Amino acid sequence: SNALSYPLQPLRAGAAARDLNIVVLVVESWRADMLDPEIMPKLSAFAARSANFRDHFSGGNGTRMGMFSIFYGLPGSYWFPFLAERRSPVLMDLLQQRNYQIELYTSARFTYPEFDHTLFAHVPTAQMHEAPEAEGWKGDRVNVAQMLKGIDARDPTRPFMGFMFFESPHARYGFPDDAIIRRPYLEDMDYAELNLDRDIELIRNRYINSCHHLDQQIGYVLDHLEQTGLLDSTIVVVTGDHGEEFMEHGRWGHNSAFTDEQVRTPLVIHVPGRQPSVIDTMSSHLDIAPTLLTALGIENPPGDYSLGFDLFGPPSR
Repeated sequence: SNALSYPLQPLRAGAAARDLNIVVLVVESWRADMLDPEIMPKLSAFAARSANFRDHFSGGNGTRMGMFSIFYGLPGSYWFPFLAERRSPVLMDLLQQRNYQIELYTSARFTYPEFDHTLFAHVPTAQMHEAPEAEGWKGDRVNVAQMLKGIDARDPTRPFMGFMFFESPHARYGFPDDAIIRRPYLEDMDYAELNLDRDIELIRNRYINSCHHLDQQIGYVLDHLEQTGLLDSTIVVVTGDHGEEFMEHGRWGHNSAFTDEQVRTPLVIHVPGRQPSVIDTMSSHLDIAPTLLTALGIENPPGDYSLGFDLFGPPSR
C-alpha cells in the first residue's frame, strides 16, 4: 500500500497528563552561532534559565524540511506523502482534541510551503495570521504585537498554543536603525550587483544586525509571558528552521549543501518546573515533537509516531 501508516499506534495519555500552554517560535535562517550574548542578549539570558541545546541540527537545510521535522519528528522526505494525504501531525491533532486555543502567525506565508495542507492542515484559516506584505522585519513587529494581544484576549479557562515564524534573518536581512550593532554593512542588497568575494563580510554584518532585531522581538514575547505569570504554565520552544552559510564552504545562504552552517541552529526549551541545563550532546529537530508530547503526558514510546527521542528522557541517540 502507498497509504501512510501514521501514527503506528493511537496516542495514550497517562494519569500525569497535563494541558500546559505551548509557544513555539521558529526563526528563518537562524544559524547556531547567533545565540550569542552580544548579538542576542535577551534570548541568551532566557537560554541560561532554560534547556540550551548547543549541538542541535535541523531536519534539513531549507524551510520545508526543517519545519516538517519540528512538528512531525520525521525526516523531511516524508513531506510528499503527508502533503498528498493532507495528514496533520499528531501533536497538532492532540492539541485540537484537548480544545486548545490555537493562534498561528507568520511573516511569510502558510501556503508556500504548503503548511496549510501539512503542519496545520486542520487548523481553521481564521486562526492562521499572515503579516501584511512588507519586509520581513516589519512583519515580525506586526505579528509580535498581534500575538501578544491574542494572548491577553484568550479564554483563561482553556490552554493555548501560539506559534510564530520570524522572517528578520531571511536574505536580504532587514532591520531598523536601532538594531545596528555591526558596521560597516552592505546597505544596498541588490542581487544583480553583488560580488560575494568583495561583499560577503558586509552581508554577514547585515545578517548579524537582523538577528539583533530578532532578539528584540522575541524578547517582547518572553517578557510578556513572564510579566503575566504565564511562564509558570507554558512550554516555550525557540529554534530555527535551518541555518545560513556565508561562504565558509563556498556557498552563501541555504538549500545548497548539508554543511554545519546550513543545518545547525539554536534550540532553547523552557518547561515549567525543569531546572536550567546546557546540553552539548547532539540533538535534532526530530526530537522536538516527542519532547512536547511526553511533557503533555503521552505515554507512547516516541517510535509510535516519530524517529526522534524525548530530549529529557534517557539518552537514546
